[in-house]
Amino acid sequence: MDVRDVALKAQYYALSHGILVQERLMTEAESNSQPKPSFPPFTLFPSPFPSCELTFLKSIQPQISELYDNVSRDHNFLKNALRSVAETDEFTRRLVDILETVDREGVSKETSFGLLRSDYMLESRPEAWNTVTKMKQTEVNTIAASTACLSERVSRLHRYTVSLRDGIRDDRYAKELPTPSNGKGLAEALAVAWKQYGSSSAVIVMLVGNSENNVFDMYHLDTELWLNHGIKMVRVAFDDTIVGGSKEAKLREDKALIIDGHDVAVTYFRTAYSPEHYPSGKYWDVRLLFERSRSIQCPSVALHLTGTKRVQQELGRLGVLEMFLSGDGAEQIRATFLNMYALDQTLEGDDAAAKGIAEPLNYVLKPQREGGGSNVYFDDVREKLIELQDSNERSSYSMQERIFPLITTNYFICPGNLDELKPIEVVNEMGIFGAFVRTRGEVILNSVPGHYMRCKKADMGEGSMLLGYAACGSPWLH
Repeated sequence: MDVRDVALKAQYYALSHGILVQERLMTEAESNSQPKPSFPPFTLFPSPFPSCELTFLKSIQPQISELYDNVSRDHNFLKNALRSVAETDEFTRRLVDILETVDREGVSKETSFGLLRSDYMLESRPEAWNTVTKMKQTEVNTIAASTACLSERVSRLHRYTVSLRDGIRDDRYAKELPTPSNGKGLAEALAVAWKQYGSSSAVIVMLVGNSENNVFDMYHLDTELWLNHGIKMVRVAFDDTIVGGSKEAKLREDKALIIDGHDVAVTYFRTAYSPEHYPSGKYWDVRLLFERSRSIQCPSVALHLTGTKRVQQELGRLGVLEMFLSGDGAEQIRATFLNMYALDQTLEGDDAAAKGIAEPLNYVLKPQREGGGSNVYFDDVREKLIELQDSNERSSYSMQERIFPLITTNYFICPGNLDELKPIEVVNEMGIFGAFVRTRGEVILNSVPGHYMRCKKADMGEGSMLLGYAACGSPWLH
C-alpha cells in the first residue's frame, strides 16, 4: 500500500483507538465540559531497536527503582548533594526546604511509592561502547512520568501500519513488535499503594495542571484503575488545592488529607515538577501540607529530589552508587552512565565549563528540572557557559556528556501534515517504566510495567513530545 494511504489510515486508527490529546491546552473546567480530541505526533512505522538491549534495560529497572528509593531515604545525602544548587536555584531550594521542615517535625511515612521512568539512547560510536551495553542513560524521571498509556496503543498502531505496508496479517509481528502493558502495570502499582492506606472508601487523587492537553493518557489510567481494581481516581487541578481554592486541601487531626471531601489514600502527581507550577507561596504551602499528611505521595519530595540532575551526577561519582546498591546490579547500572560535571564556582567547575566552551557539541547543559524544554544543546552550550562564567547561577546546571545516537528514517504524522509527508532522519529514546512500593521496610512491589519509545528529528536537541519536539514511537526488535 502507498505510504500516504497508510498514513491516512493510521490517523483514523489513532482517533478511533484512544491515541489522543486535547487539540490545544485546555483548563480543567474546559476539559470536563467539552473535550476536543486530536492525535499527538507519532511515527508512521516502528524504529529498529536491538532486542537484547531492551531485555537488558528491563532487567536492571528493578535495581534502579530500588536505588532511587534507597537514595530518597538518605535525606542527609540529598541535602549535601544539592547544597550548592539550592543556593542559586530557588525551585530546588524550596523543595529542599520542605524536606528539612518535615525532618525537623519528625514526619515519617510507613509507605514509599514511586512510578519512575528511566530514559536511554543507543550510542552509535563503537569507541563509546562497553562490554555490558551500548545504551546510555539520559535521565531518571521520578515525577509525572507520562505517556505510558498512549505509547502502548502506538505499539498496536504500528502492527497495523506495518501489516498494511507489507500486505500481511499483523499477528505475524508479535515477536518484532511487542505490545507493553503499561497502563495495566501502572494501575496495579497504584492499587497496591492504595491498599497500604487501609481504607476502602479512600480515593487516589491525580494532581494535574490547570491547563493540560495530555488528558486522555490520564483517563486511560483512570479507566484501568476502576475496571480492574474498583478504585476511584479523582482528577484535581493543583491550582484548586491551595488555600482559598475551590477544592482546598486540608488535614484532619489524624493527618488524613482531605480534598474535595475525599479521604486521599494516594496523591499522584502529574504536575508540580516545574517552577511555573508554583506561581505563589500558596502552592509551596500546599506541597508541604501533602508531605505532612498520611496520604501516600507519588512521589514524596525526597523521591522528587532524587530525579535532579545533580543527584544523577553524584551517583556517577566513584563509589557513590555502591553506597546505595551492591552486587552486579550496581555494575550494570553504572555501565549505562554518562560522564556528568558540576558547574559550581570552583576550580573543578571552571575546568568543566572550559570543556563545554571548547567543545560545545560534545555536551548538554541540564538544569534541575523534569518535563522537557529546559536543556541547552549544540553551540548554545558555549554561549550559555560564557554568559554564566562569573555567575553563581552556573551552579544550577549540570553538564552531561552528549550521546551520539543511531540515526534512522521514519515519517512523523501530525495533525494537518498529510500533504507534506516525507521521510526524515530521526533518533530514538527508550523509556523503561518502573513501579516500587515499600511499606514498613518491606518491598511489596518492584515491577517493570513496560516501555515506550520517543522519536525526535535528528537535528533537534529537545525531545518532549507534548511540547512538540518529538513523536511517539515503538521499537521494531531485531
